[in-house]
Amino acid sequence: MSTNKAADIILRGGAFFTGTGTDTIDFIAVKGNRITGMGRKEEEGQFCGEDTQVLEYGRETLIVPGLHDHHIHLMPAGMLAKYLNIFNIPSEEEAVKAVAAYAAENPDDPWIIGFGWCRFSWPDHQFPTKESLDRSIGDRPVLLLDSELHGAWVNSAALKAAGITRATPDPPYGKIEKDEKGEPTGYLYETALSLAAKYAFDFEEKEVEDLINIYTDYALAQGITSISDMTPYLGIDLSFESVYMKMERENRLRIRVNAARDLFEGPEKTLALRRQEAKEAGMYRIPYFKQFVDGVIANNTALLLDDYLGVPGFKGSAMLDPKALEAAVEKAHNAGISVRLHACGDGAVQVALDAYENAIRKNPGVKCRHQIEHIEVIDPQDIERMGKLGIIGSVQPEHIVSGIPSFADNTYPAQLGEERCRYTWPFRSLMEAGVVLAGGSDAPVVEGNPFVGIRAGIERRHSDGTPENGWTPEEKLTAEELLGLYTRGAAFAEGREHELGTLEVGKLADITVLDRNILRIPSQQIDETKVMLTMVDGKVMYQNKQ
Repeated sequence: MSTNKAADIILRGGAFFTGTGTDTIDFIAVKGNRITGMGRKEEEGQFCGEDTQVLEYGRETLIVPGLHDHHIHLMPAGMLAKYLNIFNIPSEEEAVKAVAAYAAENPDDPWIIGFGWCRFSWPDHQFPTKESLDRSIGDRPVLLLDSELHGAWVNSAALKAAGITRATPDPPYGKIEKDEKGEPTGYLYETALSLAAKYAFDFEEKEVEDLINIYTDYALAQGITSISDMTPYLGIDLSFESVYMKMERENRLRIRVNAARDLFEGPEKTLALRRQEAKEAGMYRIPYFKQFVDGVIANNTALLLDDYLGVPGFKGSAMLDPKALEAAVEKAHNAGISVRLHACGDGAVQVALDAYENAIRKNPGVKCRHQIEHIEVIDPQDIERMGKLGIIGSVQPEHIVSGIPSFADNTYPAQLGEERCRYTWPFRSLMEAGVVLAGGSDAPVVEGNPFVGIRAGIERRHSDGTPENGWTPEEKLTAEELLGLYTRGAAFAEGREHELGTLEVGKLADITVLDRNILRIPSQQIDETKVMLTMVDGKVMYQNKQ
């Protein structure tokens, strides 16, 4: 029998996490791109029609709102999957061997691009040099981003292609490492990496589409239906908005993309782009600005309130002028555009909060969703301040243990000291202060697997199980709280809580089905979770046939 309530798809069986607290349901009905019904078994019949497709799952599964990755770098994430991955390589020599092998296998690539080296996992912890690359790959330019994406290792051919010589000055908030003779060594810090990367990343439209699709395939297999793309990257524009808009017009964009623009480009261009993307179907949006206040603690480029331990007189530095930041944030706020500021050090967090507080105080009638990205360490007084100002914490649980197999190799205690380490990744403290947390990954700095992030946020332990009780165990969250970060928290941060982030009648049908109930199993099993189905806008975009 056919009724006007007949659904296109019904999902039944298993457990449900709706995100609203009403999880005692047996089915969800989807018609078009909306959830049109949900409830107990006896109510399902009214949504069944002749053409309704019923997807039934076992009792061990969990059906959840579509997962959001609230902080990724989509182009580099696609590049990591396409180009050379040198994460977890134990030495500079081994990394060079991997680069040489890759270069031989890909003779037509104009640039050899790779990601993931980490000097802290090498025996001597020394920065790499161009000479080691030159001996094996001297004819083609090589650009290798470190595991934090805040430094680049290049060969002489890359320096030449980028026009970097001993006479090249350091760009603002970056550094070209030079030897005692003044010659570039092959290591580029922070914004200096853009001097070479802008040439390496000069992609044609077809390659941009390929990279978008490569990442999208990965994301859908992880149950991710929506992402925030941090396109401004240390002086490089990786937005490629014309490609995204074209893909959307042609119904080829399979995941929701929320793109951040460069804060310093000003509201006028962004507002014009918003008017343009508003004509499309809603898969590509430009809801906010992004900028870097500082670098990262691991490279000593984060801005701290007090000295790095063991480096008297050195606190790091801001990557922009605080007064210029304040003016740009105020201008964006007045235009109603939310701002997202990368701030890893406690000093950078304070600079970001100062800028936000100034804008809010001057124009309290404008309601924006301003955010701070990462918050690797924070002054405890600023935790309460974030809550009072209504600033969102955009956090990445995978970062707690990423790239470091053992707590013994963790450099943060040696850089920060015990007192400051107490407030590293302070998720519980922020939540208790009323701060909304949105969960992301920062891929390709990390794998970009939300289940790895959920386990890390629960345990706060490295892969070898250390420390036994977790790193700052006071800041642990529960599985349900962490799942909330990747669903309703991220939807709120994106300004879409009225249509995404929870399973409710009338909301957009972005739904993920997991092969296990991650709210009921031991945390050690959560990162083994497989996705059985990913639905975006009412369409099944990924289905695990196994």
